[in-house]
Amino acid sequence: METINRSSPKIKELIKVANVFALPKHSKLPESNRKILDSANTSKRLLSLEELNILCENSHCNAKKLEELQRKLPSLINEAKAMLLRKQPEITEKGGSLYPEERAEACWRDCFHFARISIYGTAVGETDITDKEGLKAVHELYSILEVPVDALTLCLKELQLKCREIYSERNEKEDIKLLDGCFNHLAEKMNSNK
Repeated sequence: METINRSSPKIKELIKVANVFALPKHSKLPESNRKILDSANTSKRLLSLEELNILCENSHCNAKKLEELQRKLPSLINEAKAMLLRKQPEITEKGGSLYPEERAEACWRDCFHFARISIYGTAVGETDITDKEGLKAVHELYSILEVPVDALTLCLKELQLKCREIYSERNEKEDIKLLDGCFNHLAEKMNSNK
C-alpha cells in the first residue's frame, strides 16, 4: 500500500466539507433542537440528559434509555469490534483492510461518530440524518485514503445489534425502529457512491 499524503491541499479541503450529519439544517425541527444538535455535533460529543429530554419532547423517545445507550457506547463499540475480529481475524493482519493499527483505530472512531449521530436522530425522531453534499466529500475522502468501507459497515451493523440490546422489544418498539432506521440509513449511504 502506498503512502498517502494526508496533508495535501485536496485532502485538507475534503476534510473541511466532509460532513455526514445534516439534522441541524432540517428546518422542520425546532430551532432549539437544531442548536443543540449543531453544538453537540460540532464538539463531536454525546448529549447530556437535559439535551436528550429537550430533543425527545417531540419524538416521545425515552431520553433515559438513550442516556443509558450513550453511557454504554464505549463498551458496545468494543463488543462490536471483538465480534468483527472474531468473524474476520485477518482484517487487522498485514494486508487486511484494517491494517495497520491506525487504520483500525480510525474505523472504531468512525463507528463511535456514526452511533453518536444515530442517537441524535433517534432523539428527534428522524432517520434521514445525512448530508448529501457532505457525504460526497466523505466518499471521495474515503476513496483517497483507502478507508475500508466494507469493514466499517460490518462493524456498524454489529454495533447496531449491540445497541438494540439496551432496549426491551415490548416497551420500546418505536425507539428501536428509529434507532434501526438511523443505523440502516447510515449503512446504506456509506455503501452508496452517489
